[in-house]
Amino acid sequence: MELPKKDEIPGFEPEIKVPVNMELEQNEQKSVDAGHSPWRLDPVYVAQVFVSLKISPEGITGDYPVDYEALNVIYNDGVKAIIEVTVNTPVRRVYLERLVRQDNTGIWTVVGYDPNE
Repeated sequence: MELPKKDEIPGFEPEIKVPVNMELEQNEQKSVDAGHSPWRLDPVYVAQVFVSLKISPEGITGDYPVDYEALNVIYNDGVKAIIEVTVNTPVRRVYLERLVRQDNTGIWTVVGYDPNE
């Protein structure tokens, strides 16, 4: 039996790739290390913010338009994760990776998504 290599995860191919600015991500990691924005350590929360901003690109005021409970983790190996949206939004799946640090102190970054057709 042969295990797939980490970068050959079946199904980890977003239809739309999200450009990532590594300098910004490294700065965000430093901010989280200093105790700010701890939500960046939770892939579901990062996906919730991403999907909410797709619905309300002008910004989020008050409650998020997508509930945390409407997001399901369908894959998470600690470095890559896929979150599925269970309600009708412009996004069906969100793909995330820990790009700066690949342990439980690393922030999650959206690297792509599948639109809801």
